[in-house]
Amino acid sequence: MKFKRLDYLSVPELEYRFYGDNLDSLHVVAERLMERMRQMPELEWVHTDFLQPYPIINVELDPVASAQLGITRTTAALALSATSNDLRVGQLWEGHDELPIIVKDNSDMTYSDIQNLGIATPVSILSGGVNNSNSTVPLRQVARVSPKWTESRIMHRAGERCITVTAQFAQGVFTTPVEKRIAQIMQEEIELPQGVRCEVGGEIEYGDEALPQIFGGIAIAMLIVFFFLLFNFKKYGITLVCMAALGLMIPGALVGLGLMNRALGLTSIFGLITLMGMIMRNEILIFEHANDLVKKGMPVKQAAYDAGKRRMVPIFLTTATTAVGVVPMIIAQSSFWMPVGVTIFAGGIGSLILVVTMLPVIYWKVSTKKTTK
Repeated sequence: MKFKRLDYLSVPELEYRFYGDNLDSLHVVAERLMERMRQMPELEWVHTDFLQPYPIINVELDPVASAQLGITRTTAALALSATSNDLRVGQLWEGHDELPIIVKDNSDMTYSDIQNLGIATPVSILSGGVNNSNSTVPLRQVARVSPKWTESRIMHRAGERCITVTAQFAQGVFTTPVEKRIAQIMQEEIELPQGVRCEVGGEIEYGDEALPQIFGGIAIAMLIVFFFLLFNFKKYGITLVCMAALGLMIPGALVGLGLMNRALGLTSIFGLITLMGMIMRNEILIFEHANDLVKKGMPVKQAAYDAGKRRMVPIFLTTATTAVGVVPMIIAQSSFWMPVGVTIFAGGIGSLILVVTMLPVIYWKVSTKKTTK
C-alpha cells in the first residue's frame, strides 16, 4: 500500500479553479469542463472538490401559523434537534475524566415521521400543561416540510467561493499537449457566466511558482562554484570555460527529450541540476591534469591532448554508470520520473562526447592565447 501511495503522489494533476458567488453558475461551468475532460483518454479521475450532493429535509416555518402558536425558528430548531439528534442529559466522573451521558435514538425516521414530529408550543403548554398530550402540534401544521438536495461541501479560497475541477494525467502521458488542448477548450468552447472567473492550478501553477526559486538557487550555487574554481585554477579564462562548459549537457538532453516526446519542464530541470555536478567534475579532471603537465614543461597543445586521452576512461565510466542507473526511471514511464531519467541519460551521454573532444581544444586555445599575450 505504501508503494501505491507514493506512486499516486507523483502523478501530476491539472486544476481549473472557478470563483464566483453564484453556486449554480459555478456548477454549470465546472460540469461543462468535466464533460470535455472525461472525453480525453489522457486524463483520469476527473472530479470537483465539492463532492456529491446529499439529501436533506428542508423545514420552512409558516409565518402566520407559527406566530399564532408562539413558535420561532429557535424553538423549532431546538425541538427538532432534541428529537432527531443525540441528546446529552448529564455526565459521570471517573477520577479526573468526564464521561458524558447521551441518549440516542437509533430508529430510522421516514419522511412522514418527520412531518408528524411534535413541536411544543408555549400556548399549548400554558393551556394544557406539559404532561397533556395536546401540548405539542405536528410539524406539518406550522411548517412546510420538503426533501431537498444540498451541497456536501462548499469550498472557499481567500474568502471567495471556489469550485476546483481536478484531473490526473494517465501513466506515461505527455502533459504539455493536453494542457494546451484544455486551454484551447476553455478559450473557445466554454463561456464563463457573468461574475465567474477562472485560474489554472495544479502542475502548471506549481511549476510557475517553483521555477523562479530554483533558478535563484542555481544562480547562487554557480556564483559560489565560480569562486571555488577561481581559487583553485587562479585563472579567469579556465574558470569561465568551466562555467560555460555546463551548457554542453543541453544538446544531448534536448535530443533525448525530443525522441521520447517529452518537454523541457520542471522535472527535466531536476535532471539538468543533477548533471551539473557530474560535468563539473569531468572538467576539473581534464584541466587539473593538463595544468600539471604544463607545469612540468610539456607544451600546452600536447598537455591538452594527453589530458583528454588519459581522463577519457574515468569520465566514460562515471558517466556510463550514472546513465545506466537511471534506466529504470525511463522504463517506468512515470510522468514525473521519466523526464528526469531521460535528461540524465541523454544529457550525460551527449556531454561525455563533447567534454572529451571539445574541452581539450578549448583549453589549448585559451592557454595559448594567454601565453602569447
